[in-house]
Amino acid sequence: MATVPEAPDWKEEVIQHLRAQRWQEAVDLLVSRVRTSPTDAQAWVFMAEALEHLGERAGAWRCYDRGWMLDPQAAWAPAAEARLQDVRGQSGPEWLEALLTVPKVRVVGAILAKDEAENIERCVRALLPAVDAVFVADTGSTDGTQDIAREAGATVVEVPWEDDFGKARSCLDPHLGTEGWVLWVDADEFLREDDVHVPRTVAGLYEQVDPPMLLRFVQVNHLGNVVDPNYDTTRMFPLGKGLSWRGRIHEQVATVSGVPMRIQRGAVRIRVDHWGYERSVMQARDKFNRNIRLLRAWTQDEPKNPAAWGFLGRDLFISGSIEEAINALYQAERLGQRDRNYARLPEVRAVLCEALVRLKRLEEARVVAERTTQDAPDFPTGWYWKGHIALLQANEAVQTAIAASRKVRELAPRYRGLVSVNPDIPQFLAPVTEADALKMAGQWEAALALYQQATRVKPDHEGVKQQIASLTERARRIASQNPGANSR
Repeated sequence: MATVPEAPDWKEEVIQHLRAQRWQEAVDLLVSRVRTSPTDAQAWVFMAEALEHLGERAGAWRCYDRGWMLDPQAAWAPAAEARLQDVRGQSGPEWLEALLTVPKVRVVGAILAKDEAENIERCVRALLPAVDAVFVADTGSTDGTQDIAREAGATVVEVPWEDDFGKARSCLDPHLGTEGWVLWVDADEFLREDDVHVPRTVAGLYEQVDPPMLLRFVQVNHLGNVVDPNYDTTRMFPLGKGLSWRGRIHEQVATVSGVPMRIQRGAVRIRVDHWGYERSVMQARDKFNRNIRLLRAWTQDEPKNPAAWGFLGRDLFISGSIEEAINALYQAERLGQRDRNYARLPEVRAVLCEALVRLKRLEEARVVAERTTQDAPDFPTGWYWKGHIALLQANEAVQTAIAASRKVRELAPRYRGLVSVNPDIPQFLAPVTEADALKMAGQWEAALALYQQATRVKPDHEGVKQQIASLTERARRIASQNPGANSR
């Protein structure tokens, strides 16, 4: 049966109980909520908060864990994990354990590999505790990958390589069966031990959901000293629903028939550590050129597919081919606006904004950012680009104001044209405009000098006097906060 739609009143009632510290009343209400809607992450977090206040710390962690599992980007999670570290692994009260129990559902793991002798054993052994069986689709390894995978406990299936990652993955479909779920990982992705219980749990939670659910996991990318979690990778889906892989590269889950069907999308806390995007790894395996070659082929195979053009534009941008990237991204945007199933249009526009900014095509970028915030108002990156581009344009405008004001003062002494010039413009208005712009640019000393120059022309001008007073007071405060500044 499908998840019960969220009722707006239950949440407000729970919040009132929590604010009044009526912890048990909140728990009683939440028990009913999670029974009817077990995938509601917020309900599990509320339950955890109430139980923690009641002193049931082990039960609280079990509920926090379930809520975090269903909302992998939860900001509260690290603090809760640290606070309840000592009770992790412990069971909660019997009634809660019964509430947390999910139907047992078959889950298989699947790995696509070629020449991954360095990684395959670790990948298989990390995945095995989380699933009922592991299958490896090998596309022609010559370094012993197949034997290592078998020894680690996987079933190896040799599949042909046709310059198409989607086809290679799909070749494994007949071996996976039609019951349960499949979790796909790459050979250089390693499931975290803390999350081995998650695949079976979420499979049980979402097994009866209709339309079927496609689940994203958390690819934790290690890039030098930077750890960058990626939450947009769909890798788990139910078997026997007519779903498989499509796309030469950056392949996506799609219907086998090609006919669109109703689906739901969600994210779960299945974390895999990944070092494959390290620049040294990408260069050693020539992944940049390979990816772009396959993406070009994909756009030729399916010239009206926005995903092909979007990924091509993104990878061209990463590789430094900015102009060509912009053309591909515009094509993805045009096609994506007509394809209701294409969910990556905000990402395409975000990369397009960045590419246009890189080439200083700011007005063009502003228009794209405006479309992003209008069509995807809940996408934070779109608002970032709108604000950042506005700031760049404002700075550009300030620099234009400074240059134009200086041009006034340069031209005025030698101007001999028929049309007369108001002397206030070069002697007072242009210097004040330049001073205003310099102040906006943070060049306060230069601005103060020009304001003071302007007072020699109009000593009683209140606006200029206020600006001088403001800058003088600012300088005094800075000096008082840093008394040694003038003695250096």
